[in-house]
Amino acid sequence: MACKGSGVQIPSAPHWIMKKFLYETKELITSQGLIAVLAIVQVRIVATNLGPEDYGIIGIYLGIIALCFRILNSRNSDLVLINSKSTNKEFTSSAIYFEIMLGAVSFSVVYLILFFSPSNYFFNFTTIPNYLIFYIFTRIFFNIFEVFRGVFTYKGDMKTYSFVESFSNIIRFSLVVIMISVDTSIKSFFYALSIHQMLISVTIFVLLLKNINKKKESIKFLDYFNLSKTNFYKIRTDQVIGLIPTHLDVVIIGFFADFYSAGIYRIAKKLIDPINYLIVAFSPWMLNKINEEERYSFKRLTYSILIPIAVSLIIFYYFFGELFIELIAGKEFLDAYIPMLILLVGFLSYFLTFWTRHFLFLNNLIFKHTIGRIINLLTFLFTSPYLITYYGFNGIAVSVSIAVILQKVYELFVYSQNRSR
Repeated sequence: MACKGSGVQIPSAPHWIMKKFLYETKELITSQGLIAVLAIVQVRIVATNLGPEDYGIIGIYLGIIALCFRILNSRNSDLVLINSKSTNKEFTSSAIYFEIMLGAVSFSVVYLILFFSPSNYFFNFTTIPNYLIFYIFTRIFFNIFEVFRGVFTYKGDMKTYSFVESFSNIIRFSLVVIMISVDTSIKSFFYALSIHQMLISVTIFVLLLKNINKKKESIKFLDYFNLSKTNFYKIRTDQVIGLIPTHLDVVIIGFFADFYSAGIYRIAKKLIDPINYLIVAFSPWMLNKINEEERYSFKRLTYSILIPIAVSLIIFYYFFGELFIELIAGKEFLDAYIPMLILLVGFLSYFLTFWTRHFLFLNNLIFKHTIGRIINLLTFLFTSPYLITYYGFNGIAVSVSIAVILQKVYELFVYSQNRSR
């Protein structure tokens, strides 16, 4: 739109909003973009070398382990963020001890599940392999990544945050490529992940120690626990409910169908994952914006930024989806095209409304988000066994998408009732 008589061109509002958004999130987008590219290339290397069945088995192992750890650890960066706003005292060391303690508990739970499982044949082993034990052990210390995320989000240091996220994924990618090239096996894949977790845990530990403000009074571990207790329970309740469909979908399809179906579904989900990387990229920025601007315009964000991105993604996946699958995973995974499109509907529904979670969180309405996740969970649990039985990997994709849509519809309703607060 031109200013009459001035000869100066004034950019339109949507163009200005997009330009400002890209400027403010450039480090995060670059970081997550790199991570997405590496993840896709890693999928190609692992899937094409191992095939659908072994790829499905890996998904089942990772699903069980991730669920057990993330039940106690997921989004604890939010806990660190809340604690940073609640006290002026230094608590980084106590937060690190807290996360390692939670990791040790998670390790015990995973080990007991695998050891005492009455149906070890489902996990494709009779005794727990050493490579799985090693992976689970190193995962204990990887928990402190949440402390790092919380501390650097509060500081607003997106440059360091993005660098560490990128560095972590480059290391993981490199190790997976090297290990799979040397020995094409499930064992090599998990050893690569274990070494990655060890290296990144040490890196983050050093960064956090350097970040400790020695001029501030430190909080002892028990005091930190008491400070965290109420919000920890709220966040855990919210996360536990949401983690079940996120991490058990591959496990469930492996149980009700077979490892091949699990592998096909996992490829479909992995190729849709770049949408999650966008959400991860935007989330620290979104939290910072809501925290700074009391009346942030989510409508403007949705129409000017999120919808154009969503439309571009729909065009890409619909017209180039099969070529994308063939290029990344090979022709033996082409059955993943339909479940990928079905998942796209659910993932984009979440993407367009990802900000509802942050609004509810920062307005002390996290329990409403928990209710939304209960709706998601119940929908998933009631529909997935039936849909898998009759429609296989397409069925679980439908179940996941319906569950996400119902959750986000509820969250939008809650937002509409509380936006004037």
